[in-house]
Amino acid sequence: MGTRLPLVLRQLRRPPQPPGPPRRLRVPCRASSGGGGGGREGLLGQRRPRSPGGRTPAARDSIVREVIQNSKEVLSLLQEKNPAFKPVLAIIQAGDDNLMQEINQNLAEEAGLNITHICLPPDSNEAEIIDEILKINEDTRVHGLALQISENLFSNKVLNALKPEKDVDGVTDINLGKLVRGDAHECFVSPVAKAVIELLEKSGVNLDGKKILVVGAHGSLEAALQCLFQRKGSMTMSIQWKTRQLQSKSRSVARLECRGAI
Repeated sequence: MGTRLPLVLRQLRRPPQPPGPPRRLRVPCRASSGGGGGGREGLLGQRRPRSPGGRTPAARDSIVREVIQNSKEVLSLLQEKNPAFKPVLAIIQAGDDNLMQEINQNLAEEAGLNITHICLPPDSNEAEIIDEILKINEDTRVHGLALQISENLFSNKVLNALKPEKDVDGVTDINLGKLVRGDAHECFVSPVAKAVIELLEKSGVNLDGKKILVVGAHGSLEAALQCLFQRKGSMTMSIQWKTRQLQSKSRSVARLECRGAI
């Protein structure tokens, strides 16, 4: 979420909107009202075994908390000009992934953000998703929109129904195009891709000259990862899990696995 925040906060410079919560659509899930650092440890406090050659849970948590703290500081500076304003991220969900709901809620509380979940039935179709997107596009109280839907619903029609200025996951053609042209500072970039780069660099990995094999990524995430790695001087290849050459190709490169992301 911290990688999404700076561009979301640009929307705060708009004139204040009438009081009242963002419009709630369809069946509401839990909404999170950020309190700027609620006392819960949440998922950051869970203990996980250390993987071989990996960072300890404490080290990983430290990186996450650094991002959250930076986000809180940026938000605090903006709220000095408009104390009553809080940024709102809407998440359209079609399914029952409650783990992602809890992650979003915990991070929102840490950073001081408001999150509104719009829950649709798991069998929602493309037209229903687009209808909800268009409503959020016109809701001036919502500053960012993320999609938590099944892969088969990530069609071009769905992705490009998002307003680019609310597309916090950087999946629209406009945001991807700006990234490819080198205008990353003017667009939303996939927070997953940015987090991958940041975590590797904070772990002491020098990406310059490395050969990177990206496994399992596709669509906008694959494009963003390739673009960001190349900007760091890395050579990238992409491959899917069922490819026969996976084992042979992974022997001579640094391997990055992506699971469950577009």
